Amino acid sequence: MYKKPFKEILTTINKATMSKAVEIIATVATVATVATAVAKDETPHTRSDTESLNLTKIHAHLNNGTSCGSKIREAFANAFPSSPQFSSSVISGGNRSIHHDFKIKWKMVEGDDILKTVEFKGSKYKKAVDTTKPPWVDGVQFYNGSGKNFSVGREYARQFYDTMMDEIIQHFSISTEKPTFEVWDKDAFRQGKPKTAFVVELRSKGYKSEYLSDCRKKFNKQFVLDEGQLEVLKTEVYNIANDALSSKDYWLQIHGKIDEPDDFEVKWTGKMGMSPIVSVAKEEAKSDCDVNFRFVCDDGSVFYAKLRWGYGQCITNIRLDIK
Repeated sequence: MYKKPFKEILTTINKATMSKAVEIIATVATVATVATAVAKDETPHTRSDTESLNLTKIHAHLNNGTSCGSKIREAFANAFPSSPQFSSSVISGGNRSIHHDFKIKWKMVEGDDILKTVEFKGSKYKKAVDTTKPPWVDGVQFYNGSGKNFSVGREYARQFYDTMMDEIIQHFSISTEKPTFEVWDKDAFRQGKPKTAFVVELRSKGYKSEYLSDCRKKFNKQFVLDEGQLEVLKTEVYNIANDALSSKDYWLQIHGKIDEPDDFEVKWTGKMGMSPIVSVAKEEAKSDCDVNFRFVCDDGSVFYAKLRWGYGQCITNIRLDIK
């Protein structure tokens, strides 16, 4: 799988110092190790591992002068002919509070170095990048945040507590006293394991249970918003989405195998904003695993939001993903 990068290393040895060659070998070996660790079929649960691996490869190629790195840099030069080539890529981002994946740096002779943020979106299949669609179309969401940031998330929690909690308590014979909504929702929006006694007991008895999975689906099917609530959702999503987009200076799309220069397509795009949203509607879903919304903008573009439980069904981390 990694024969070609090592051939490139042998060529590089003739052009660079031995210490530089050792550095390149070590970097490629690290990428190979990570690849082995996450070599499995891609599922929603492994996408973050796959993206992490691809980011490791991108840094290795960009910073070590491989032919793959040269192809990515050439695409940057073609997309932004008036911009000088960046010096290196820098590891950055990678958590929910930072809405980008890495940075690129311009090393300045005088003054501070210039750093710009990059959002990476990849596909394992080699295919032409569709320039008529937004750069995040083939990747995971471009924003994922707590449902508490949105009126729809707070309404979801309120309705779930009012209509489902007593049934859940009875089913699992929960002995801890039912908390007030204000106490319960601290765990409902918590990004991780619960801390309140009631939800801790619920998790111990119901985590990964078919019953809670069915509760989620039943509630999602009956959860609806009126026109006024949909208007609020439209405004909130537009504002938050644009805020997230404004933090990304560049988008990098790669379709195919990043380790083979002939086996991937690459495209860079500059900073993007979202056109005003003209309509939003809840989408019907066969499984009802999540609550899905479809947004249409005045330029004809379409994007989606997914309201879901992020950690254990009906336990914690109500959140909204925008894609």
